Amino acid sequence: MRLGAHLAGAAVSLAALFGSPATAERIAVVVGNQDYETVNDLSNARADARRMAETLREMGFVVFDDYDVDREGFETLMRQSILNVDEGAEIVFFYAGHGIQIGRRNYLLPTDVAFDSIYDLPVESITLDRVIDLLSARGDVHVAMIDACRENPFPDTKLAGELDASLFETRSGFDVFQTPLNSLLAFSTAPGMVAYDGEEGGHSPYTAAILEAMREHPDAEATELFSRVRARVYEATGGRQVPWESSTLVRPFTFLSAEARQPESATPETTGTGGARSSSSPGPDEPPLPETVTLTLPYDRSVALGPALAEALGRGELPPVSVVERAANGLVTMNGAMTYAPTITERRADTLAQTVTDSVTLEVGGGARVEVNLEMEVNACDLAAGDALDPGGVGFYRLPNEIPVAEARAACSAALEAAPDVARFRYQLGRAQQAAADYEAAFRSFRHAADAGHVRAMYATARLLTSQQVDRDLFDVPEDRARANALLERGIAAGDPFAMHLLGRFLLRNGETDAELERGFELLDRAAELGHTYSMNELGVYFLNTDGAHFLPERGLRYLRASAAREDIYGYHNLGFVELYALDGGEPDYGAAYAWFVRAAEGGHPRAPADLGRMIVRGQVDESPREAVRWYDMGLARGDGWGGVNAANMILNGEVTGFSTAEALVRAAKALHLPDEEAAARARAQIAGQTERDLARAIQRLLNELGEEVTVDGVIGPRTRAAIEARIVAAGLPQPGSAPSEMLTALAKAYWAENPVRSDLF
Repeated sequence: MRLGAHLAGAAVSLAALFGSPATAERIAVVVGNQDYETVNDLSNARADARRMAETLREMGFVVFDDYDVDREGFETLMRQSILNVDEGAEIVFFYAGHGIQIGRRNYLLPTDVAFDSIYDLPVESITLDRVIDLLSARGDVHVAMIDACRENPFPDTKLAGELDASLFETRSGFDVFQTPLNSLLAFSTAPGMVAYDGEEGGHSPYTAAILEAMREHPDAEATELFSRVRARVYEATGGRQVPWESSTLVRPFTFLSAEARQPESATPETTGTGGARSSSSPGPDEPPLPETVTLTLPYDRSVALGPALAEALGRGELPPVSVVERAANGLVTMNGAMTYAPTITERRADTLAQTVTDSVTLEVGGGARVEVNLEMEVNACDLAAGDALDPGGVGFYRLPNEIPVAEARAACSAALEAAPDVARFRYQLGRAQQAAADYEAAFRSFRHAADAGHVRAMYATARLLTSQQVDRDLFDVPEDRARANALLERGIAAGDPFAMHLLGRFLLRNGETDAELERGFELLDRAAELGHTYSMNELGVYFLNTDGAHFLPERGLRYLRASAAREDIYGYHNLGFVELYALDGGEPDYGAAYAWFVRAAEGGHPRAPADLGRMIVRGQVDESPREAVRWYDMGLARGDGWGGVNAANMILNGEVTGFSTAEALVRAAKALHLPDEEAAARARAQIAGQTERDLARAIQRLLNELGEEVTVDGVIGPRTRAAIEARIVAAGLPQPGSAPSEMLTALAKAYWAENPVRSDLF
């Protein structure tokens, strides 16, 4: 709605009123959605958000802002916020755009929102209380300002958002909900009422009032400031709009940082030693200040600048300095020591050497300007084994199947030796150890990193404590569900979507009460809202389970398609099953199923190759038997025992030509040592009863694969025996008995010791 009366003058720059030393502990997330694809546009949301972002920057906040944000863009912005919020931060969230109320929850609408199905709510909107919980999880104080209570853009629409799929009508306004401790939630109008957008080209009455109050009373305590805002909006709208707040603040909060409360003449972002001269003129024994210096430093979440800058300036002590031109990709702070905090963003690592650059212009000693170029070398451990969306990481990441195992172990071991107290390096060493199937070492690394407070390590420890892919007879890793759940609760409290996913999956699969099932759904849906595709897949499969309590195929497909849209190989694989078995209620589409499985297999999915082989064998696609064996072999190499069993079966039954019995037995022997017990039993049966000559040939072929040069002649002579003994010793395994079948199975175990399966992919 539009209203002629709106507040003016709020756009005056706050920089003219006070200094603005920002600190890394003050974070703001600002979103302005104005131009929508399927619903009515708004007049001023983008301008409201832009001016709010500028004001918060001037008041000392690191601001993450975006405009006309679609659903995936919202996910990205929230993920970036997770990466940059440190413990104890003060956090402000501002949203201008469309919002609706459904049931007892409030939803923010991305610009591409389209409710074409009653089940679209979770994949088309953003849940307000989840945003607040996420941003406040690691922060100390949280303030949210929501200018989103315009008219409902989806009247007469019913949507399902809860586990039981109950339908609720969309409504204008917002509903009251409980906020975390030490937070303030401010809405542009009272519950259930509508707020006004203001005249086009200006600001909404609510945002204008906030900006004006910030300008006139920058150091006012938050509850006092919003009391002034409420009065101004009431007056400006002729009593038709009354803002509303809910506060659990237990200590004062002001938008203007304590460091910024200084006289107008004070120089912003100033630091220096107490006895240093304030003049830029060099002392008698000091060289003149350079115009440009370059600092080569290690890249981290916080980079100390002071000592290196003093040395580069040719000074024994760092003289007083102030920031004249801010860094483009980070923040220079002066809180006792001069530091640079980079803006952490998710970046795919594809090399083991990388430099991050930035620059900042300083005024040194009260006069001379010096341009400081920062060249920061990313640690090789971060590049080799950094994790996606790690709240304690530096943004660089590799997926589990992308970790270069040997390089990662070496790099992270070296990083830990140089900095033994950095929990991030210990966690990343654990990732490399797990990728090498060294589960005992990985468990120790994860546990120690979790004990040191590394949030993602809590998830990783819990996963090993509960994984069915770990052979606990071989590895000294305990199985402890209670301990795992306690770690996951800590991770969830810190806002880690991976912890949300793992505990949510357990509760939704194994919950015994309605409350447990509902919490499992809530955790998974919350993680999915952050773009966690594992959770999208889990929910998709749950609602497509014909034997489940909530068989809702249309709902399940919405989650799976959202996962595939984000190029997730597990989303591809699941959609392949939908087409193969017509889980959408239509007819099977073998061509579409095969195409989805191919995309999943080519992306590294461990089980998709065997699914492709099965489709060929069943005659569902026109491909050759040799192509089926190729796919089965790919699956076996990734650790899918059925790939080995099925390929061996085709060879032994004469369904494919060009392969020997020995080649089939090599595949069966490998499958025997993979986690799937049913496949292992089939492999054992395939090996039983085979001739000693065929078993001997299989042994020799497997030795060839392991790099031993022995002749495949079906005779276990001295050279073959010596090669077997060497490979068994190298793998640290006990020597087998004299029976050829025992030698073959022991050698296959040695094969996996040298070529470990990526259990984290299953």
